[in-house]
Amino acid sequence: MKTNKQKLIKKLDTLASEIVRQRDGQCLICGCKENLQAHHFIITKGRSTKHRWNLKNLITLCYACHIFKVHSTACLQIMDVVRKSAIENKICSEADINEIETDISVAKFSISDLQEKVEELEKIKRG
Repeated sequence: MKTNKQKLIKKLDTLASEIVRQRDGQCLICGCKENLQAHHFIITKGRSTKHRWNLKNLITLCYACHIFKVHSTACLQIMDVVRKSAIENKICSEADINEIETDISVAKFSISDLQEKVEELEKIKRG
């Protein structure tokens, strides 16, 4: 059985993904509008969980680009395309990317922190 914290994390993951897919509306690599997924394009895994729901660190990719281009090769050229696309589409700035990449702080989220973040993302989703 999931704890309240696990349920809130799942809800945040779902909300962030919905917001990003709605915001972008298409794959930011190939332009496809089918099978869209959210992708963290600035990798902080193992360093910081602080940016897990940071909308400036999420872009929309189609399943094919996400799995076969980004995750299968992790090619630096593809990552450059993704970063440039995020900047061109005004998702984030070069400064945002630098800030997220260099942030090594560890975030520990309490239930009230997670509830607050859910409210913030629900407000964004509503417009």
